[in-house]
Amino acid sequence: KQQSRTGPTGLRVRELPEHMFSIWNNFQATDRLGLGLGLTAQDDSFADNGNTATLPSYARVDLAAFYDVSDNVRVQVNVENLFDELYFPNAHTANEVTVGAPLNARFTITGRF
Repeated sequence: KQQSRTGPTGLRVRELPEHMFSIWNNFQATDRLGLGLGLTAQDDSFADNGNTATLPSYARVDLAAFYDVSDNVRVQVNVENLFDELYFPNAHTANEVTVGAPLNARFTITGRF
């Protein structure tokens, strides 16, 4: 709850959901191949301190697959927002709300030395 100089205002702080959850887990399928699965979820929250606009609750699923080509080189594919969830992760005011990234993927090559 927000505080003023005279005490609690009865309003919730903006962008602070009551419940949030995030987990990421990797599974090593073989010596060289691995998979990852992540889940991020949160309750609805307010976009502004006046509690006039609400950011809806959401859940987003992410995946990864990686392969160690050698002891020094890894290739990896990450898929974010697997189910193309429309979500709003944050806001500056009730009129400036950020839309979360849609389904997207990236490919990386990592060298270790």
